[in-house]
Amino acid sequence: MARATTMAVLLAMLGVHGARGLAEEWIASNQTRAVNKDAETKPETTAPKKPKPPKPVVKSKVIESAPEVELENGTGDIDAEEEMKQSVHRTRTTTRPTRPAKKAEILEETTNGKTIEPNRSGRVECHGTAVRKDRNENTNRRRNGWKVGREAGICASSIQKYCKDVEAGESRLTNCIFREMVEENKGNSDGEIPKECKKEVKSFLKKRSSNINQDPVLARACKEDANKFCKDLSMATEPGKIITCLMDKKEDLMPKCKKVIVQRQIDATRTVDADAPLLEDCKEDLDTICADITEKRRQCLMDNRARVSWTCQSRLFKENAERSDDWRLSARLFQSCYNDKMRFCKDVEAGGSKVKDCLEDNREKSGFSPVCKEQVDKMIQARSQNFMLDYDIKTGCKEDIEKLCQYEKDIAKDLQTDDASVINCLQDFRDELVTNACKKQVHKTIQRDATDIRFNAPLSNACVDDRTTFCKDVPPGDARVIRCLQDNRASLSFSCRATLFDQEVMMAESIDFQVPLKKACEGVLKKHCAEIEHTHGLAIECLLDHTDDETATTECKREIKRLQLKSSEDYRLNYRLQRACELDVDQLCPDACDKFSYDVCGGKVYQCLSDKESKIQNEACKKELFRYQQQETKDYQLDKPLADKCKADVEKFCSNLPKGDDSGRVHECLYEHIKELSDECRTEEQKIQKLKAKDVRLQPGVMQSCSEEIAMVCKGIKPGNGRILDCLIANLESSDYSPACEEKTKKILQKQEKDFSLNFQLATSCKKNAEELCADKQGKGHRDAAVLTCLVENESSLDDTCSTQVSKLLRNALWAYRQGAMLTSACDADANICKSQLKRPGKVGKIGLCLSQKVLNGKDMNADCKKLVVLAAPSESKAIFEENLTKTDIMEKLASFQKAAVEMTSNGLKLTGWVAFAGIGALAVVLVAGGYFLYQRYYGKHRKYTMVMKQGDV
Repeated sequence: MARATTMAVLLAMLGVHGARGLAEEWIASNQTRAVNKDAETKPETTAPKKPKPPKPVVKSKVIESAPEVELENGTGDIDAEEEMKQSVHRTRTTTRPTRPAKKAEILEETTNGKTIEPNRSGRVECHGTAVRKDRNENTNRRRNGWKVGREAGICASSIQKYCKDVEAGESRLTNCIFREMVEENKGNSDGEIPKECKKEVKSFLKKRSSNINQDPVLARACKEDANKFCKDLSMATEPGKIITCLMDKKEDLMPKCKKVIVQRQIDATRTVDADAPLLEDCKEDLDTICADITEKRRQCLMDNRARVSWTCQSRLFKENAERSDDWRLSARLFQSCYNDKMRFCKDVEAGGSKVKDCLEDNREKSGFSPVCKEQVDKMIQARSQNFMLDYDIKTGCKEDIEKLCQYEKDIAKDLQTDDASVINCLQDFRDELVTNACKKQVHKTIQRDATDIRFNAPLSNACVDDRTTFCKDVPPGDARVIRCLQDNRASLSFSCRATLFDQEVMMAESIDFQVPLKKACEGVLKKHCAEIEHTHGLAIECLLDHTDDETATTECKREIKRLQLKSSEDYRLNYRLQRACELDVDQLCPDACDKFSYDVCGGKVYQCLSDKESKIQNEACKKELFRYQQQETKDYQLDKPLADKCKADVEKFCSNLPKGDDSGRVHECLYEHIKELSDECRTEEQKIQKLKAKDVRLQPGVMQSCSEEIAMVCKGIKPGNGRILDCLIANLESSDYSPACEEKTKKILQKQEKDFSLNFQLATSCKKNAEELCADKQGKGHRDAAVLTCLVENESSLDDTCSTQVSKLLRNALWAYRQGAMLTSACDADANICKSQLKRPGKVGKIGLCLSQKVLNGKDMNADCKKLVVLAAPSESKAIFEENLTKTDIMEKLASFQKAAVEMTSNGLKLTGWVAFAGIGALAVVLVAGGYFLYQRYYGKHRKYTMVMKQGDV
C-alpha cells in the first residue's frame, strides 16, 4: 500500500512538472512569435502573457544634467544629433543611476548572410536553416565580444569606466565603447581606451556590417523589409550584401528598419571598420595609400580619390550617393556645421536632405561660420558634379530623367563618378519638364551655376587654364570669376569661350541667375516687381522699365547698365527677344549671325531686324525689338556696331558729356557734327536718326520736355510712324508750349528741313519719287535739303501722297521760319521786309502769315519764294494762290464758297447744310453756358484759387 501510494505521488509529481514544462514552453513560443510579429495563425486558446519589463532608460554620460534618452527597440543607439549635443559641453560623473537587469539574447551566426526568422518553437530560421536560440547569458556575452563578468576581458576596464550602467546584450556594450572611441578621436575624452579593446570593437563592427545575423537589432527591425526587397540575395556571398540592399531601399523601408539602417550608416561614417563592403573593395588602397592612417581612413580614401582603384572609386561614389539625403552621414559636414545647424536650422529634421538644403540657403547670412560654409560649398560642388549626389534632383526629377535624360542617366550610372551630364540635360530641357518639384530644383541648380564657378561643372572644367591665366587672384562667389572671364572673352580659349557663352544664354532667362544685379536692385524689385514671375525674363523686363525709379541706387543702375551692355553684344543674350523673334531671324536675317556659333554676333541681328522691321510678322517680336530700340537710342553704347565705329568720334566731339550718359545726348552731339564724322560713324548715326524719326518714344529728350504737351495736344493719336512728332510741329503756333518743348520741336523741324529721310511720313510717301526724280541728290545731299529742293522743283510730277507731305513740310517750315534755312532760303529777302513791318516778328507763324498775305495782295516778291508759299498752301486753298486774281476777285471767290451754305430770304438770314448744324450747335453751347453761369452766380460757392505758371515738363 505504501509502495502504491509512493508510486502515485511520484507519478503525480511527474505529471505536474510535465504539465508545467509544457506550459512554459508553450508560453515561450507565443512570446517569441509576438516579439517577431509572426504572421502564422494564432492558437485557439490564449495563455496569459507575462508582463514586459519597462524600457530601459539610460542617462547621458557626457553631460551631467542631460535629459534622459529613452532607447527604442532596445537598440541602445543614441541619435547622432543628440550625441553631438552631449559632446558639446562634455563632462564626467562617477555616480550613475542603476538600470533594471535584462537578460541578453544574441543570435548565433551560422547561415552565411541569411536573414533571421524566429519561429513559433523558439528556434531561428534563415530560409529553412534552423538555429537554436541560446538562452545562456554567459554564452551571449562571449559572442558579443566580452567574457563573463565585467571584471574580465581586454575591455573590462573601459566597460567599468564608461559603460558601468549599460546592460549587456544586443551590442549595447559594443556601442557604448564605440561611442567613447569616437569622442576620444574628437578630443572630448579624458581617458584612453586600450588598443586591444579598440581592435576588438573594430573586429566586432566589421563582422556586424558583413552579416545581418551578427546584428540582431537590425535583423529583427528589418525582417519584413529584407524578405520584401532583398530575398533574392539570400545566397549572395559578398560581405554585407543584404545590409547594402536595405540601404539602397532606404526610402521605402518601414520606419523601425529605416532608423536602424541610418544608425548603421552613421557608424560607417565614423570608422571604415563598420563598413564591410568598403573594406572589401578598397582593401589594397587602404594597405598602400592609407597604410599610415589608423583612424580617419575613409577620409584618406576620399582625399586620394583620384589615386585609388576604380573598384574603390565606384564604392565610394555609391556610398556617397546612398547617404546624400542625411547630413549626419557626412562626417565632416556634421562635425563642422553642428552649431550652425542648431542656430539656423534648429527645427529642421534630419533626412530628405532638408538640413543640407537649409544650410545651403543660410550660408551667406551673417554669423554663419566659415568652417561650415567651406564644407557646405564642397557639398554643393559635389552635387553639381553628379545628380546622384543631389538628393533633391535624384528624387524630385525621377520622372523627368526617365523621360528626357535616360541616356545620360545610364552613362552616369555606369561610371558612378563625377559626371554632370544628367543635370546639364535637365537644364537644357527645362521648358519641357513635367513635375513642378523638378522645375524648382533645376532652377536652383542654374542659380548655383551663376553664383560660383565651382558649382558650374561645365564651365569650371572648360576654363581651368583660362581661370588660372586671367582670374588667378579673383575669389570665387558672387559671380566674380564668371565676370572676370566675361571681361576677358576675346582672349579665352575656344572651349572656355564657347562654354561661357552657352552658360550666359541660359542665365539670361531669370533675374535669379543675375546674382549681383538682383542683390543691388532689391529695393526696385520689391517695389515694382514683387508680383512678377522671375522666369522667362519677366522680372528683368520689369526692372529695366523702372531704371529711373527713385529707389534705384547707383549700384543698381550700374548693374543694369552692365546687363544691357552684355545683352547688346548678342540677341541670344536677350531672352525675351530671342524667343519672340526666333522665326523672324531665321527668315529675315539668316546670314547676320550663325545661331549655332558660340561667338557673340556684335549686334548684327538687332540691326538687321531694325532695317527689316516692316517685314516682321510676329507682333511679340516687334514689341521686344522696340524695347531694345528704346535702349539704344538712349545710350549709344548699347548699339554695338555704332559704339565700335564711333568710338574715336565720341572722344573727339562729345568728350565733355557726362560718362555713362543715358539720355540720348551723345546721339544729338554726333548729329550736330554729322558732316565731320568718319564715314562709317556717319552711316551708323544716320540709321539711329532715321529710327528716332519714326516714333517720339525713341527720342528721350523730347519725351522728357514735351510729355505734358503730348498728353494735351496730341491726345488720342497713336504713337508710331511719326504721327506724334507731326502733331507737335503742327500745333507749334496755336498751342502754348513750354520753352523746353518749343525748342525741342523746332529742332525736330530743322532736321526735317535738312534731311527728308528724318520726316518719316514724307520719306515713306516720297521714296519712289525721290528714287526716280532725285537719284543724284541722294547720300550726303540728304543733309543739305538737296532732295527736298529737288522734289519741290518737280512738284508737278509728284504723286498725290508725296505732294501732300511736301506741302505740309513747306507749310511748317514757313510757319516756323528760320533765317538761313536751306529749304526756305529763297524767302530770306522777303522775310526781312516782313520783320521790319511786324511788332513781334519772332512769334511762330508771323513771318509765314506775312508771306502769305504778300502773295494774296499781289505784292512784289521773289518768284521762288512765291512758289514755295503757293506749294505750302493746303490743297483746298491752293487755287486762290495759283490764280492771278485781284483783291476784289479773291473776296468774291471766298464769298462763293459760302453760297451753298448761307442764303438770304425775305424772312431774314437762312442757314443751310453744315453751317446750319454749326449754328444749332453754337446756340446749344450758349444756352448751356449761360444757364451754368447764372446758377453759379447766385447759388454756387466761391472757391479760392491758386495761379499756377507752367514750366515745361511736369
